[in-house]
Amino acid sequence: MFTSPLGQRRFRRAAASAAALLIGASMLAACGGGAGAGDDGETVALSGVNGDPTNGPSGAPFGAIQIAEGWDEADGYKLKWDVAQSATAGMQLMAAGSVDIAQGATPNGYAAAHLDDSIRVIGFLNGPNYLLTVPEDSDIAKPEDLAGKTIGVMTLGSSSHLMAQGAVKAAGLDPDDVTYLPVAIGAPMAEALNSGKIDVLVGWEGMWQSISAIADTPLKRLDTRLTELYGQMLLTTTTDAIENKRDALVAYLRNFYRGCALAADDPERAVEDHWDVFGNVAPPAAERDDRVVEYAEWNEDFYKTCIEPSPSTGTIGSLSQEELEETYQFFLDNGIVEDPIDLDTVVDLSLVEEAMDGFDVADYDS
Repeated sequence: MFTSPLGQRRFRRAAASAAALLIGASMLAACGGGAGAGDDGETVALSGVNGDPTNGPSGAPFGAIQIAEGWDEADGYKLKWDVAQSATAGMQLMAAGSVDIAQGATPNGYAAAHLDDSIRVIGFLNGPNYLLTVPEDSDIAKPEDLAGKTIGVMTLGSSSHLMAQGAVKAAGLDPDDVTYLPVAIGAPMAEALNSGKIDVLVGWEGMWQSISAIADTPLKRLDTRLTELYGQMLLTTTTDAIENKRDALVAYLRNFYRGCALAADDPERAVEDHWDVFGNVAPPAAERDDRVVEYAEWNEDFYKTCIEPSPSTGTIGSLSQEELEETYQFFLDNGIVEDPIDLDTVVDLSLVEEAMDGFDVADYDS
């Protein structure tokens, strides 16, 4: 059901406190702490986390591809990559100095930057990331049809919940017109759809398509205000990492978007790379060939999102000032972020612009 703004604030404060407590308990199994840069000519240790705790192949470009392909060491840094319990927990780990890079939803990054003035946004995924989806036979054809419906979200207070609320408000509906139901992630989402507990599902490419494959009725995208906004997911670092590891961060960004290009062109290779690096989430060997094909199909559109350039700048990973402000204003207007930040300070796109200088998507494998 609808949660009041006060309730959302309390929930998010409680979630932030819980994430902070997780830091000590969830020390990263595969990535360790962010070591300092070495002398000129030495390999730099670089570490990071994905904010998706399921660690599915949608996250392959963030770390697994460049590790499996050896791009990191070829470019003078050694990448250690893992997952955090949530995007909030990942930002907490980064702020504590345990990792150099954290990935997550843009609202998480902006909220973290408000609390810690050392956090910087260094790159975006430009395509529409958070989407509302409905069964193909649904009578919901436009956002206004959401009135009286139940929207499934991962958890109350999560980015998916807040984004969905923004889409509902932008459609001119009253918040009380819609019910929000937490349905976790994975199979519980499909069960909630199959049983009729929810009418709509919120998720990013890859996630919702994998749910679509196991739901009784396949899902399709519902176009809302969210599909018009760029930069809903991002990569963050700290001022300390920029000062001490700038060259490695620039190389990481280049290889991240290079990995997106590889994945978009050859999604099966991206899935294989992910499971080679993270064997703990790979399927049994007897099922692997079939599962590779499935996961490649589910995630291909998300991989393409990673390399979609800004319509205004024409640059992958970057946004124009107008695009930045439009998305940020949507967040503010709809309570997705509560506290104002100075975009000119928090967002530093000089690294991704340097990384993308001369970058040709077709040459990802060179």
